This record gives sequence, structure tokens and C-alpha cells, in this order.
Amino acid sequence: MDTKLKKAENISVCEHPIALQNLAIMRDKNTTPELFRNATKRLAEVLFFSATDNLPTVLKPVETPLASTMSKVIDPDSTIIIAPILRAGLVFSQVASELLPDAVVQHIGLYRDHQTLQPVWYYNKLPKEFKNPQNTYVYILDPMLATGGSAIEAIKLYTSKNIPHENIRFICLLSSPEGITHVQNHFPEIQLVTAWIDEKLNNQGYIMPGLGDAGDRTFNTVYEV
Repeated sequence: MDTKLKKAENISVCEHPIALQNLAIMRDKNTTPELFRNATKRLAEVLFFSATDNLPTVLKPVETPLASTMSKVIDPDSTIIIAPILRAGLVFSQVASELLPDAVVQHIGLYRDHQTLQPVWYYNKLPKEFKNPQNTYVYILDPMLATGGSAIEAIKLYTSKNIPHENIRFICLLSSPEGITHVQNHFPEIQLVTAWIDEKLNNQGYIMPGLGDAGDRTFNTVYEV
């Protein structure tokens, strides 16, 4: 892992043993699609807990069986958006929706052209504007931060709607130094949350040593040639 990036501002590397255990399962080429999906869910849950520590809270009166008390809850006036990048982000978003069932889910349709390595749009249903962008919190979900192209395009969606950069977080299971640098060159205030920073990208834009194509392994669409 790149220790300089790990210690950099606005990068959070979650090295919890449960996260690392499940990342190892996902890396293993012999892991079945079912086990891969289950490991993704467990790792995603740990990361999402870490990433949502910026949500605002307020005090609320609560009646326990014994007495009245004031308890902290997530500010009900805030808007929480879960934004998975299709298709590999879907398993990730299921976990996020279970943890924050009142959150809005906005799917982002992007894929990477294998020739140019550039992101290509195919689905975007965001509203033209948000009623209260200053109190809107966005969590963009994508298992892999490789070249950073898709991440930048997804982040632009929300910064263009006047949502504060510090309210947007990009959460990925695995990242590359090149991808992190690319995103931070464009959006230095965006918090990146990941379980591990791998060594590099190869000539095809895949993270090394990585875990292969997360979407193919999740949905069992890996075909032998």
C-alpha cells in the first residue's frame, strides 16, 4: 500500500480485520460468485459505517420503559443520497439501503470503454436541482476506483447541483494510486473511503493485484474464451 496516499488528507483507509478478511476472499480467483457477493456485502457494511460519520445529528426526546431522555438521531431535515455506479455498485447499494432505509437511491449508469479507458454514460435520472443542497449528503458507491474516470464523472453530477464538496463521499472496496490521484486533482475536498490501496494499474487499466472485474464476478458473467 502507498503509505503517502494512505496518510493523505481526505483519504480514509479502513483496515478493520473484518474488512481485510473479506477483501482477501474477494481477491481469491477460486471464490464462487455466491461467496464473492457475500464478502462484498460484509466489506461494504464496514466501509459504509465508516463513510457516514459525517451525517448531522440532532437531539430527540425518547420515552424508554423507565424514563424520558434525549437521544441523538440523524437530522430528519437532511437528504441522504445513495448513488451506486451500475452495475457492480448494486450489491453495495443493497447494504447501504438496509443501513439507511430512508435514503434516496439514485443509480448512475456508467461503463468504461475498454479501448479508450474513458467513462461512457448510459443512464442518469438525477433531478434538475435539489431543494436544499447545503443539507444534502451523497455517498457514491463503486467497488473499484481504477483510472478514476467514472468517479470524476459521478462526482461532477452532484457538484454541478451546488452540493458542497465536503458533503460528497466516494466509497470503494479497492483503489489504485493512479485513480486516487486523478480524483483528488479534480476534487481535493472529496473524501475517499476504501479498504485498500493496491500497487498500480496495468496497461488495460485494471488494478494490480486487484480482484478481477467486480461486476463480472458478482453477476457470474465471466466467460472462458
